[in-house]
Amino acid sequence: MHGDVGTTPQLDRTDCFMALEAAVRWWGADVPEDPGAGELAPLLDEIVERLSRDRSTEQARSAALFLARSAEALRAVARLGGFLPAISLWHLRTALRQEAVARGQLAEHNDPQPASPL
Repeated sequence: MHGDVGTTPQLDRTDCFMALEAAVRWWGADVPEDPGAGELAPLLDEIVERLSRDRSTEQARSAALFLARSAEALRAVARLGGFLPAISLWHLRTALRQEAVARGQLAEHNDPQPASPL
């Protein structure tokens, strides 16, 4: 720490993918080995559909909204491919933030576990 400003380095591309892979597993999806953005986004879409369909609570709908935003950020990364690495990294970090908020939506309401596996 330097004053009120933290000096923790932000996640790089590899760290982001590892964290997103773990997050998608937490939600109950069967993640392939070494997935890319193109594989993670549809898995998040399936989770969004499940949350929207199987759990009609406000918390689940709110979590589904944030997960949908995360999936959209991953689709942006997939569209960019290897071009504009700084923009891709921004989208990866956005996907992670949105997933964390989605998870928080469930945890805030005494439901810390994900929905049943797909």
